[in-house]
Amino acid sequence: MPPTAPRSILIVRLSALGDLVFCSSLLDALRSCFPEARIDWLAQDGFCGLLRDDPRLDNAIAVSRQALTSPRAWLRLRRELRSRDYDWVVDAQGLAKSRWLAWLAGGRRRVGFRSKEPLGFLLHERIDKGGDIAAIASEYRHLAAHLTGSPAPPPRLPVGDAAAARVATALRDAGLQPGFVALCPFTTRPQKHWPDAHWVQLAHDLAASGLGPCVVFGGPSDRTQAAALAARMPAGSIDLSGRTALADLPAWLQQARLAIGVDTGLTHIAIAVHTPTVALFGSTCPYTRGAESPLAVLYDALPCAPCKRRPSCDGAYTCLRQLTPRRVLDAGRHLLEPQT
Repeated sequence: MPPTAPRSILIVRLSALGDLVFCSSLLDALRSCFPEARIDWLAQDGFCGLLRDDPRLDNAIAVSRQALTSPRAWLRLRRELRSRDYDWVVDAQGLAKSRWLAWLAGGRRRVGFRSKEPLGFLLHERIDKGGDIAAIASEYRHLAAHLTGSPAPPPRLPVGDAAAARVATALRDAGLQPGFVALCPFTTRPQKHWPDAHWVQLAHDLAASGLGPCVVFGGPSDRTQAAALAARMPAGSIDLSGRTALADLPAWLQQARLAIGVDTGLTHIAIAVHTPTVALFGSTCPYTRGAESPLAVLYDALPCAPCKRRPSCDGAYTCLRQLTPRRVLDAGRHLLEPQT
């Protein structure tokens, strides 16, 4: 039996970039099942740019980090959220702070993930992070199926006309054409990094194969490392790290003929805009199926993998080092071959 249709839904997923992308599976499922519902999303202000122009959302509500620690701000946020009179509040993060914010929002039905984090009693329902672990966005698709009773789609990020126009202008200003290769090297953890020397060699191999030019993407904190990488790459390579608005990243990555990246939010964005993507995994569990875009996942499943946040290799990171530039180039070429 399908669930009773809610009139208003709040998704609470504050961060991080990759998980916001994956959570678009939940958003798509809710919008498809409840087309008349008002759907809002509560996220940290630094991530709201990815959400504000999404046509599936009615409102992207930004909350600052300071507001998460200020009782006075809690009261203001509580008044604002409860004035919106949500039927459902979905905690798609599973942290104590996201459960707290879900409670502040009220809601006649509060649903979220079961985890070791405190404040689980603030939710009416808690479910395991289930689903097919090998499928992209498995936990969010599992949550969506619980809420709607129907299978959930893969992650998807629509690119609006305004963002597409801004990126088209920026491409011309940078002397670029659509069809570049997007490189997404940066993550928050060293055990997820591919060696810098591999990135440089790959860029030279791509240029020699006629697949370039390469464009390096990253955030503001990556600019120093990105500039050093780009300086060692072939002529024509461009570093855009920290120079692209978050709201425009889907449009940028949609213009690439191929994206190559580690387990990072930018790689997930490329997949969500259906760009052929080579994803490099080592210390984290890979998704190997369930994407709509052409996808090649390189992962050697060493006995120590996935180590996640507890690497045991003393900084050798063999799992990623042994993914050679030649293997990555061959995987990218295969993705770009005409499918018969």
